[in-house]
Amino acid sequence: MIRHLSIFFTIMAVCIGGIGLAACSTTSQPANRSETTTAPAPLPDVGMMIARVAGQDGCKDFTASMQMISEDEKGKKDQVDFKVQRKYSPAGVSTFVSVVSPREDSDKAILAIEYPDRSTEAFSYLAGLDKLTKIGSDRQLGFRGAKVSIQELLGMELGQYDRKNAERVEKDNRKLIRVELIAKTDRILAYPRIIAFFNEADQQPAGFDLYDSKDELQKSAVVVEVKKIQGRQTITNVTINDLQQKLKLQLITREVAYDKGLSDRLFTVDNLKNFISGASRQLDSSR
Repeated sequence: MIRHLSIFFTIMAVCIGGIGLAACSTTSQPANRSETTTAPAPLPDVGMMIARVAGQDGCKDFTASMQMISEDEKGKKDQVDFKVQRKYSPAGVSTFVSVVSPREDSDKAILAIEYPDRSTEAFSYLAGLDKLTKIGSDRQLGFRGAKVSIQELLGMELGQYDRKNAERVEKDNRKLIRVELIAKTDRILAYPRIIAFFNEADQQPAGFDLYDSKDELQKSAVVVEVKKIQGRQTITNVTINDLQQKLKLQLITREVAYDKGLSDRLFTVDNLKNFISGASRQLDSSR
Protein backbone atom coordinates (compact mmCIF):
# COMPACT_ATOMS: atom_id res chain seq x y z
CA MET A 1 0.00 0.00 0.00
CA ILE A 2 1.02 3.58 -0.22
CA ARG A 3 1.43 6.80 1.61
CA HIS A 4 -0.97 9.71 1.64
CA LEU A 5 0.37 12.73 3.41
CA SER A 6 -2.45 15.23 3.59
CA ILE A 7 -2.54 16.25 7.29
CA PHE A 8 -5.22 16.21 10.12
CA PHE A 9 -5.23 18.05 13.46
CA THR A 10 -7.88 19.08 15.95
CA ILE A 11 -8.63 22.82 16.35
CA MET A 12 -6.58 24.27 19.21
CA ALA A 13 -5.54 27.77 20.22
CA VAL A 14 -2.06 28.68 21.40
CA CYS A 15 -0.71 31.42 23.61
CA ILE A 16 3.07 31.45 24.01
CA GLY A 17 4.73 34.00 26.24
CA GLY A 18 7.71 34.62 28.45
CA ILE A 19 10.34 33.91 25.78
CA GLY A 20 13.27 36.28 25.75
CA LEU A 21 11.52 38.96 27.77
CA ALA A 22 13.71 41.45 29.62
CA ALA A 23 12.80 43.82 32.43
CA CYS A 24 14.43 47.02 33.68
CA SER A 25 15.24 47.33 37.33
CA THR A 26 14.11 50.72 38.60
CA THR A 27 16.43 50.46 41.58
CA SER A 28 19.53 50.28 39.39
CA GLN A 29 18.65 53.19 37.11
CA PRO A 30 18.39 56.90 37.74
CA ALA A 31 14.87 58.06 38.45
CA ASN A 32 14.83 60.35 35.42
CA ARG A 33 15.87 57.62 32.98
CA SER A 34 13.54 55.08 31.45
CA GLU A 35 14.35 52.17 29.21
CA THR A 36 12.03 50.04 27.15
CA THR A 37 12.51 46.61 25.73
CA THR A 38 10.77 45.12 22.75
CA ALA A 39 9.08 41.81 23.42
CA PRO A 40 9.15 39.19 20.68
CA ALA A 41 6.18 39.30 18.37
CA PRO A 42 3.53 36.78 19.41
CA LEU A 43 3.48 33.51 17.54
CA PRO A 44 0.93 33.14 14.77
CA ASP A 45 -2.23 31.26 15.72
CA VAL A 46 -0.72 27.79 15.59
CA GLY A 47 -4.03 26.16 16.42
CA MET A 48 -5.68 27.75 13.41
CA MET A 49 -2.76 26.85 11.15
CA ILE A 50 -3.08 23.24 12.21
CA ALA A 51 -6.86 23.25 11.88
CA ARG A 52 -6.70 24.45 8.28
CA VAL A 53 -4.55 21.50 7.33
CA ALA A 54 -6.36 19.03 9.59
CA GLY A 55 -9.72 19.67 7.98
CA GLN A 56 -8.37 20.13 4.46
CA ASP A 57 -9.02 23.86 4.85
CA GLY A 58 -12.59 23.40 6.03
CA CYS A 59 -14.01 21.10 3.36
CA LYS A 60 -16.82 18.60 3.94
CA ASP A 61 -15.31 15.91 1.73
CA PHE A 62 -12.81 15.39 -1.06
CA THR A 63 -11.70 12.91 -3.70
CA ALA A 64 -8.03 12.92 -4.72
CA SER A 65 -6.01 11.10 -7.36
CA MET A 66 -2.46 10.68 -6.12
CA GLN A 67 0.82 9.23 -7.26
CA MET A 68 3.78 7.96 -5.28
CA ILE A 69 7.24 7.41 -6.74
CA SER A 70 9.79 5.50 -4.65
CA GLU A 71 13.51 5.10 -5.21
CA ASP A 72 15.82 2.76 -3.30
CA GLU A 73 19.56 3.01 -2.61
CA LYS A 74 20.39 1.42 -5.97
CA GLY A 75 18.26 3.87 -7.90
CA LYS A 76 15.46 1.40 -8.62
CA LYS A 77 12.14 3.19 -8.98
CA ASP A 78 8.56 2.06 -8.46
CA GLN A 79 5.35 3.98 -9.00
CA VAL A 80 1.84 3.55 -7.72
CA ASP A 81 -1.35 5.53 -8.36
CA PHE A 82 -4.15 5.54 -5.83
CA LYS A 83 -7.41 7.20 -5.00
CA VAL A 84 -8.39 8.73 -1.67
CA GLN A 85 -11.97 9.55 -0.70
CA ARG A 86 -12.53 11.28 2.62
CA LYS A 87 -15.54 12.69 4.43
CA TYR A 88 -15.61 14.85 7.56
CA SER A 89 -18.35 14.90 10.20
CA PRO A 90 -18.64 15.71 13.92
CA ALA A 91 -18.59 11.95 14.60
CA GLY A 92 -15.22 11.47 12.89
CA VAL A 93 -13.35 11.26 9.60
CA SER A 94 -14.12 8.44 7.15
CA THR A 95 -11.52 7.41 4.57
CA PHE A 96 -11.50 4.95 1.66
CA VAL A 97 -8.11 4.37 0.00
CA SER A 98 -7.84 2.20 -3.12
CA VAL A 99 -5.01 1.33 -5.51
CA VAL A 100 -5.55 2.32 -9.15
CA SER A 101 -2.29 1.05 -10.65
CA PRO A 102 -0.33 -1.15 -11.09
CA ARG A 103 -3.35 -3.05 -12.33
CA GLU A 104 -2.38 -6.28 -10.57
CA ASP A 105 -2.79 -4.47 -7.24
CA SER A 106 -6.11 -2.81 -8.05
CA ASP A 107 -7.95 -5.13 -5.65
CA LYS A 108 -6.24 -3.51 -2.64
CA ALA A 109 -8.23 -1.07 -0.52
CA ILE A 110 -8.57 0.08 3.07
CA LEU A 111 -11.55 1.54 4.95
CA ALA A 112 -10.89 3.57 8.10
CA ILE A 113 -12.91 5.60 10.57
CA GLU A 114 -11.01 8.12 12.69
CA TYR A 115 -12.82 8.93 15.94
CA PRO A 116 -12.19 12.10 17.96
CA ASP A 117 -12.27 10.33 21.34
CA ARG A 118 -10.69 6.92 20.71
CA SER A 119 -8.38 5.00 18.43
CA THR A 120 -9.07 4.67 14.73
CA GLU A 121 -10.68 1.51 13.35
CA ALA A 122 -9.48 0.28 9.96
CA PHE A 123 -10.57 -2.70 7.89
CA SER A 124 -9.09 -4.84 5.14
CA TYR A 125 -10.77 -7.64 3.20
CA LEU A 126 -9.64 -10.79 1.37
CA ALA A 127 -12.24 -11.67 -1.24
CA GLY A 128 -10.99 -15.22 -1.85
CA LEU A 129 -11.36 -16.16 1.82
CA ASP A 130 -14.28 -13.83 2.51
CA LYS A 131 -12.21 -12.57 5.43
CA LEU A 132 -12.72 -9.13 6.97
CA THR A 133 -9.89 -8.03 9.27
CA LYS A 134 -9.98 -5.18 11.76
CA ILE A 135 -6.59 -3.53 12.11
CA GLY A 136 -5.01 -0.72 14.11
CA SER A 137 -3.22 2.37 12.91
CA ASP A 138 0.14 0.89 13.87
CA ARG A 139 -0.22 -2.06 11.48
CA GLN A 140 2.46 -2.14 8.79
CA LEU A 141 1.45 -3.04 5.24
CA GLY A 142 3.82 -4.15 2.51
CA PHE A 143 3.80 -2.86 -1.03
CA ARG A 144 6.56 -3.45 -3.59
CA GLY A 145 9.32 -3.61 -1.02
CA ALA A 146 8.08 -0.71 1.08
CA LYS A 147 6.34 -0.90 4.45
CA VAL A 148 3.77 1.73 5.33
CA SER A 149 1.58 2.00 8.41
CA ILE A 150 -2.17 2.45 8.38
CA GLN A 151 -1.53 5.76 10.13
CA GLU A 152 0.43 7.01 7.13
CA LEU A 153 -2.30 5.93 4.73
CA LEU A 154 -4.68 8.09 6.74
CA GLY A 155 -2.54 11.21 6.55
CA MET A 156 -0.92 10.68 9.98
CA GLU A 157 -4.13 11.04 12.06
CA LEU A 158 -2.77 14.11 13.74
CA GLY A 159 -6.11 14.71 15.40
CA GLN A 160 -5.02 11.94 17.78
CA TYR A 161 -2.26 14.14 19.21
CA ASP A 162 -1.91 16.87 21.82
CA ARG A 163 0.34 19.82 21.15
CA LYS A 164 3.16 20.20 23.67
CA ASN A 165 5.44 23.01 22.51
CA ALA A 166 5.52 25.68 19.83
CA GLU A 167 8.50 27.89 19.09
CA ARG A 168 10.34 29.83 16.41
CA VAL A 169 13.31 28.07 14.80
CA GLU A 170 15.55 28.44 11.76
CA LYS A 171 16.13 25.45 9.51
CA ASP A 172 17.90 25.49 6.15
CA ASN A 173 17.89 29.31 6.30
CA ARG A 174 14.11 29.38 6.68
CA LYS A 175 12.17 30.91 9.56
CA LEU A 176 9.77 28.28 10.83
CA ILE A 177 7.32 27.56 13.61
CA ARG A 178 8.17 24.22 15.25
CA VAL A 179 5.34 22.34 16.98
CA GLU A 180 5.79 19.16 19.03
CA LEU A 181 2.90 16.69 18.97
CA ILE A 182 2.46 13.91 21.53
CA ALA A 183 -0.02 11.05 21.05
CA LYS A 184 -3.06 11.17 23.31
CA THR A 185 -3.31 8.56 26.04
CA ASP A 186 -4.36 5.04 24.97
CA ARG A 187 -4.24 5.80 21.23
CA ILE A 188 -2.86 3.10 18.93
CA LEU A 189 -0.41 4.87 16.61
CA ALA A 190 2.76 4.00 14.72
CA TYR A 191 4.39 7.32 15.65
CA PRO A 192 3.84 8.49 19.26
CA ARG A 193 5.68 11.75 18.60
CA ILE A 194 5.71 14.07 15.60
CA ILE A 195 7.52 17.36 15.05
CA ALA A 196 5.62 19.63 12.65
CA PHE A 197 7.09 22.68 10.93
CA PHE A 198 5.22 25.65 9.43
CA ASN A 199 6.60 28.59 7.46
CA GLU A 200 6.30 31.66 9.64
CA ALA A 201 5.89 34.03 6.69
CA ASP A 202 2.80 32.46 5.12
CA GLN A 203 1.86 29.92 7.82
CA GLN A 204 1.88 27.05 5.32
CA PRO A 205 2.97 23.54 6.37
CA ALA A 206 6.68 22.95 5.74
CA GLY A 207 7.46 19.44 6.98
CA PHE A 208 7.01 16.64 9.50
CA ASP A 209 9.46 14.41 11.41
CA LEU A 210 8.06 11.05 12.58
CA TYR A 211 9.36 9.27 15.69
CA ASP A 212 8.65 5.68 16.76
CA SER A 213 7.94 4.23 20.22
CA LYS A 214 11.69 4.30 20.99
CA ASP A 215 11.70 8.02 20.10
CA GLU A 216 13.94 7.36 17.10
CA LEU A 217 13.45 9.38 13.92
CA GLN A 218 11.98 7.08 11.28
CA LYS A 219 10.84 9.36 8.47
CA SER A 220 11.19 12.99 7.51
CA ALA A 221 8.73 14.67 5.13
CA VAL A 222 9.21 18.01 3.38
CA VAL A 223 6.26 19.87 1.86
CA VAL A 224 7.48 21.02 -1.54
CA GLU A 225 4.31 22.67 -2.83
CA VAL A 226 1.02 23.99 -1.48
CA LYS A 227 -1.60 25.30 -3.91
CA LYS A 228 -5.01 26.90 -3.72
CA ILE A 229 -7.45 24.52 -5.41
CA GLN A 230 -11.12 25.47 -5.44
CA GLY A 231 -10.19 28.11 -2.89
CA ARG A 232 -8.72 25.58 -0.44
CA GLN A 233 -5.16 25.10 0.79
CA THR A 234 -3.94 21.83 -0.74
CA ILE A 235 -0.63 20.02 -0.30
CA THR A 236 0.28 18.89 -3.82
CA ASN A 237 3.90 17.72 -3.57
CA VAL A 238 5.74 16.07 -0.69
CA THR A 239 9.14 14.38 -0.51
CA ILE A 240 9.77 11.75 2.15
CA ASN A 241 13.05 10.35 3.43
CA ASP A 242 12.45 6.88 4.89
CA LEU A 243 15.53 6.43 7.08
CA GLN A 244 14.87 2.82 8.09
CA GLN A 245 13.94 1.42 4.69
CA LYS A 246 16.44 3.72 2.97
CA LEU A 247 13.90 4.90 0.43
CA LYS A 248 13.27 8.28 -1.16
CA LEU A 249 9.60 8.94 -1.85
CA GLN A 250 7.71 11.62 -3.72
CA LEU A 251 3.98 12.03 -3.21
CA ILE A 252 2.10 14.05 -5.82
CA THR A 253 -1.54 15.12 -5.81
CA ARG A 254 -2.60 14.97 -9.45
CA GLU A 255 -6.27 15.90 -9.10
CA VAL A 256 -8.54 16.83 -6.24
CA ALA A 257 -12.23 17.74 -6.03
CA TYR A 258 -13.84 19.20 -2.92
CA ASP A 259 -17.37 19.10 -1.51
CA LYS A 260 -18.98 16.74 -4.01
CA GLY A 261 -21.39 15.36 -1.44
CA LEU A 262 -19.84 11.91 -1.05
CA SER A 263 -22.36 9.34 0.13
CA ASP A 264 -22.02 7.74 3.55
CA ARG A 265 -22.46 4.39 1.79
CA LEU A 266 -18.95 4.73 0.36
CA PHE A 267 -17.51 4.40 3.85
CA THR A 268 -19.05 1.11 4.91
CA VAL A 269 -17.77 -2.44 5.29
CA ASP A 270 -20.29 -3.58 2.67
CA ASN A 271 -18.83 -1.17 0.13
CA LEU A 272 -15.29 -2.32 0.98
CA LYS A 273 -16.28 -5.95 0.39
CA ASN A 274 -18.12 -5.16 -2.84
CA PHE A 275 -15.26 -3.03 -4.18
CA ILE A 276 -12.55 -5.62 -3.49
CA SER A 277 -14.69 -8.55 -4.67
CA GLY A 278 -15.48 -6.77 -7.94
CA ALA A 279 -11.86 -5.80 -8.52
CA SER A 280 -10.72 -9.36 -7.77
CA ARG A 281 -13.19 -10.82 -10.26
CA GLN A 282 -11.96 -8.44 -12.96
CA LEU A 283 -8.35 -9.40 -12.30
CA ASP A 284 -9.19 -13.12 -12.37
CA SER A 285 -11.06 -12.80 -15.65
CA SER A 286 -8.12 -11.04 -17.31
CA ARG A 287 -5.54 -13.66 -16.35
